This record gives sequence, C-alpha cells and structure tokens, in this order.
Amino acid sequence: MNSYERMRALVEGRPVDRAGVCGWFHMPLVDHNITDFVNATIAVTDYCGWDFVKLMTNGNFMPEAYDADLTPSRDPHEWCATFHRYPIRDMEDLKKLKVLDAKSGSLHREVLVTKALCGHYRDTVPVIATIFSPLTSLQEMMSSLNPTGIKRFIRENRQELHNALSIVTQTIRNYLDELIEAGIDGVFFANQYSMSTIITPEEFDEFCKPYDLEILNYIKDRTWFNMLHVHGDANLMMDRFLDYPVQAINWENVPSKICDRQRTTVKMVRQMTGKLLICGIDQTADFYNKDNDREAVKALLKERYDAVAKEVGGNGFVFAPGCSMPLDVEPYLFTLLKEVAEEA
Repeated sequence: MNSYERMRALVEGRPVDRAGVCGWFHMPLVDHNITDFVNATIAVTDYCGWDFVKLMTNGNFMPEAYDADLTPSRDPHEWCATFHRYPIRDMEDLKKLKVLDAKSGSLHREVLVTKALCGHYRDTVPVIATIFSPLTSLQEMMSSLNPTGIKRFIRENRQELHNALSIVTQTIRNYLDELIEAGIDGVFFANQYSMSTIITPEEFDEFCKPYDLEILNYIKDRTWFNMLHVHGDANLMMDRFLDYPVQAINWENVPSKICDRQRTTVKMVRQMTGKLLICGIDQTADFYNKDNDREAVKALLKERYDAVAKEVGGNGFVFAPGCSMPLDVEPYLFTLLKEVAEEA
C-alpha cells in the first residue's frame, strides 16, 4: 500500500498493512515563503515517511489576512509572530469585519502552497489543509491563544459576536473553495474551544457548533479525509463533537501532568464513535530523554503504540501527536513513529 491507499482504507474501515503515521510541526523560518515552505514540507514528509501531509500553515494566517500589524517569527523555536496591532481590539473593530475572498494576501499565499503540494503528491500522499473554527479564528484576531476577549464578547455582546462569526464563516468558505480547487483531500479542522474550563456546553452549542457545522457540511461531499482536532489537554467536551461530519478525530490522549480523571482516553473515544482515531503520543514529553538516547525514546513510543492498538483493537488508527510537535527536537526522532508502526 502507498500512503494514499492506506489512508483511504483507514478512513473506510478496511484492513491495512500497518497503522498510519503522521506528525506535524511549525516551520517559522520558511512558512511565509511559498517555495521554501513547499520544499521543506516535502523534505520532512518524505524523510519521516508520514502517510499524509497536515499542512502546517502559520497559525497567524487569518489575523494576517485581516491586516494585523505583525512581524513574523525568525526564531526557529517560536512559531507565533510578534503582534504590534491585532485586527480586533474592541467592539468597533468587531463590527467592521468584512468578508474576504482568498485571491490575495495571506490566504492566497496558502492556496499557492497547497496547490504545489497537492500537485506533487497527487494520488500518493493525501494533503489536508489547516482550518481554524470561526470562533477560534476570531480569538486569533484578538490575542493569539488567549480566549479572554471572546469570553467577554460572549458575556456582553452576543449578537455582535454572532454577526462577526457569520462574516468569518463566509471568509473561511471562500478560502475552502480555493483550497478544494487546489486539490486538497480534506481539512484539519481545529477548535480551541473544546475544554469545559474555557466555555460551557451551552455556549459551545450557541457560538461554536452552528458555525463549525456550516463549514464542515459545506465541504463534506467535496473532500474525503476531514480530521477534527479537539484542542486541549483536559476536560474535553468530546460528546459535543460526535455528530460532526468528519472522517477522523484527533486529540491529546496522553497529555503529561494531567490526572487520569481529566484525560480523554482512546478507549473512551472508541466507545463513543467508530470514526478513525488519530492520536497516541504526548508530543510535549515523549521525544525528550536526558541522555538523548534514541532507543529509550523508541521504547516509550512502542509502549504508546501498543496501548493505542490494544484499546482500538488492531492497527486501524493513525499513530500521531495531538497537537504540534516540538521545535527543539532533532527531526530524526520523528522517524521513530513509522519505525515503531512498521515493526508492530
């Protein structure tokens, strides 16, 4: 099986020769240059032997599209830009949001990157684009990775927030039209409002779910490999996502320093859904070893793999991180994911 055939079989629940493997990490030194980003992504994918490309688009691409004043990172260990001005600073900025097309600016740049990768890997390795949920996109336009401003709007400006969500949702739809034309096989759909410590179930149902479903229903018959990323490490509201029209679910199943009662295990999710599970490692800890001992890292990854295989009941899963892998680890260690899966 090549990677495309393997992922098709996994998505469709058919037997495979081995579990799928994949990883992804930010590339801050190249992710604003189309040629360099494409070449770096190909080099990493081929070197690690990953079964699909999860396009690691710079996490600031949506604020950039809405004219944020920022300086891209030039630190190889830091993906986030330095922001001098976010697009949304107050309610007046929220009200001024407009629907964008994807024919210019950062969105068009990402379309060109995607088109080049899809052309390179056609029918050999699936390519999926990163899409942030509408509420996550608005958050990133206010303060990266910080939900404080969104939570204030939820409390004080509900209708204005709904209006802004509708606008951003249409922008994302326009972007997806271009990505699908470029040849994507699906999307990595990331929602950062997945933990009950950030948002209540009722708020999720009002401010996340309708807009998420609008986007996913918009593409469900136009793509075959859509992967939901339930972001966070503790108290995940996984039940809120079970009816999302996606083929795969990705999350942190073994986050370090999180007690067992706050974790969402593979066994729990397998009991909830028959969708393809993409998980297995703790990317924040599993690649580190005080002696830089490759075999020790591999032994831990084998334990991780065996635990997922036992809970899934076979090799019908993708052995992968829940979120971005570290930038201060030598990439040769990432090849161990495939090595472990092949030996299993």
